[in-house]
Amino acid sequence: MASVTALTFLVARAVPLGWTVAVAGGVPLARAAERHGTRAGYATAAASLVETTAIMGPARMGIPVPHAASAPLLGTLYRRGAPYLALAAVGAVIRTFYYTVTAAFSILVLVGLDAYLGTYERLRGFLDFLPAGRTAALWLTLLQLIVWSIGAGLIQAWAIRRGLRRWSGEVVAVERPGDRVDRATPQAHAGVIVLVGIAGFAAVLTSTDPRFLGVVAAVLLGAWAATGAGSRSLLRGLMVAAPLALSTLAFGLVGGIGGQRAAERSVRVGLLVLIAVWVRSAAGAEGLRRVLVSAVRRLRAVPLLAATAAVLAAATHADDLDGAGRRLGGRLRSARRRPAPIVDAALGWIAAESSRLGGPTD
Repeated sequence: MASVTALTFLVARAVPLGWTVAVAGGVPLARAAERHGTRAGYATAAASLVETTAIMGPARMGIPVPHAASAPLLGTLYRRGAPYLALAAVGAVIRTFYYTVTAAFSILVLVGLDAYLGTYERLRGFLDFLPAGRTAALWLTLLQLIVWSIGAGLIQAWAIRRGLRRWSGEVVAVERPGDRVDRATPQAHAGVIVLVGIAGFAAVLTSTDPRFLGVVAAVLLGAWAATGAGSRSLLRGLMVAAPLALSTLAFGLVGGIGGQRAAERSVRVGLLVLIAVWVRSAAGAEGLRRVLVSAVRRLRAVPLLAATAAVLAAATHADDLDGAGRRLGGRLRSARRRPAPIVDAALGWIAAESSRLGGPTD
């Protein structure tokens, strides 16, 4: 379940109408909770986040996290016979909390409250019916997040109910090869790379001074070359960072904080994304996975993390990513280009992949 969830989020980024595939990504987590209890569901969700982070890197976790936070509880409630609207409401509450936290970080730390409020006041120049003032701007932002969460909660509850009802057959019991994570050969010094990345991330958050950011950028480029992360990963990182940096720049310029301050904040956001991409590229998928698994194992005193460690020990690596993508592509090509048929195709693929990954291995 954990492996196929991570695989679902990865493939969703590469196929047409990928959001419909991502919606189905919470179904395996809900099924784990439905069959084995809430703690098992959240242990599976935590393990799926470890796998997803190892595959995609920490810079692209915006979609998986709210699914992992809400889907297991929805699976438990479904088992207890909760109605559709109750599932949607619970999902919406969890998502509202998540989106509020992430929005607060973006507004207060990345964009800057002054730039955000300035942009809101500029918007009022075109929509003069909007109320004025800081309090109004923040409350309207929260209202927007609530409305978005309600819509996402309704869609998620529909997909989970549909998926759990249509999932046929039993998943083959997974063997428990506790040494499975030790057989691969990860990138050397992955732990050091992760620690350097965390230190760099924290350092960049402390200042927007151009000289300091320039030093960080130079060090990052040197680290990129020294660790052999590769120019292709740097290009991918720039492609991920560019939209976020440009949007931050736009907020600053429209918000009236001045071109220099807006540019400084924009560069800082870009560096944060590039550091995350570098960690994934330099440590490698298996190296990053080893570090995360080791961190989970060190916290086994926490019951949920102890269960997560057990799931990770038994997890089958989703190595055949190309094959999985082709199998999903075949299902999607035969489905009508409508959300419901595409979700059904993704759900059928998820059930098949879960059984395939869960089968005995040599």
